Amino acid sequence: MTTVGADRLADLVAEYRARTPRSAAAHERAARVLPGGETRSITTYPPHPVIVAEGHGARLRDVDGHTYLDLVNNYTSLVHGNAFPPVTEAVTAILAGGLAFASAHQRQIELAELLVDRVPSVERVRFTNSGTEASILASRLARRATGRKALLMFDGAYHGSMPPLLPGEPDVVAVPYNDLHAVGEALTDDVAAVFAEPFLGAGGVVPAAPGFLAGVQDLARSRGALFVLDEIQALRNGVAGEQGRQGLSPDLTLLGKIIGGGMPIGAVGGRADVMLLAASTTPGSITHSGTFNGHLAAAVAGAVTLRHLDAPAISTLEGHAVRLAEAVTAAGRDAGLPLTVTRAGSILNVHFAAEAPSDAAGVRAVASPLLAALHLALLLEGVYTAPRGLINMSTALTDDDIDRAAAAYSTALRRIAW
Repeated sequence: MTTVGADRLADLVAEYRARTPRSAAAHERAARVLPGGETRSITTYPPHPVIVAEGHGARLRDVDGHTYLDLVNNYTSLVHGNAFPPVTEAVTAILAGGLAFASAHQRQIELAELLVDRVPSVERVRFTNSGTEASILASRLARRATGRKALLMFDGAYHGSMPPLLPGEPDVVAVPYNDLHAVGEALTDDVAAVFAEPFLGAGGVVPAAPGFLAGVQDLARSRGALFVLDEIQALRNGVAGEQGRQGLSPDLTLLGKIIGGGMPIGAVGGRADVMLLAASTTPGSITHSGTFNGHLAAAVAGAVTLRHLDAPAISTLEGHAVRLAEAVTAAGRDAGLPLTVTRAGSILNVHFAAEAPSDAAGVRAVASPLLAALHLALLLEGVYTAPRGLINMSTALTDDDIDRAAAAYSTALRRIAW
């Protein structure tokens, strides 16, 4: 395993501490009222996280007054960057008229219509407040539709942070990603649904091998299970998401992140006969409620976001992702470090390995302390990335921004090379 020299890492930490005293103080304050000083596990890292004060477009400013190029975009949810003017204007315009009612609203209908028009497999939509809630609802629908209990998922996949979606939960069977034989072996007659991401997102942005997802879809249907595709991150990669790019037709689709335009949201969409199992007008339907399901601010922000995410915008996002992936790979080579960048559309992940991993076990095998060092070095260069190596594009990024990011990676990788 490649490591970073202890003295070099200590230098990075010392420089970071000296640069961010107000972030350190804010983190200490947070720790007195929030467990660990955070309310979202992935947002903290040693010695203390940057505390962001505001964001505009592709820029973030922290409480110490430093500006960063934003390559996290709240973990892929801000596809148009921070405080996207059309979204902020549309949300501001509705504030005086109320944001939550005990009835359906035209704004909810409008967003649902956009999703149905955009994604052919989605015939009906039901909103939740998060992707986790959407996954839970999909599991309930699949179990009711099939009369079965087990859920087949992939090692390293992330469909939410609550049961029954966590590894090790009863009735959850996990198999390696990109292993169709393992899927076939695990698909017993007790499996209600196969949950799959078009690429392992939190698991390291590992793309599906050609034909893998189509094979999973066919196997699931041949065994009487539903095929549930998690497009919560992936919808940004095509007008109809990755399923449109790969010719898939899932029974249910999980949605979130960009469909809320920066506001909390989740959704399940899919076959009408399955979705109607949650309709109160269906005898024996499952009960699904939530005080803020389909919150109007999220519905408005999501509709605006989707209208601006057309085919040319998606093409620009992917072009920038390709450029940056190539530049980072070259920078690693120039620094003498084994490095590869996996990519799925406009989402990327840096791995300190000579070859790209093909499953979560491969990602874990190449896990390196160099990632933490690179993260700190990039922050010192004014580039905000995820500690695990995740990068994603927003339409707010310009060609000059991509050049700036590439230069920052080059400097940061030289600093940590050992």
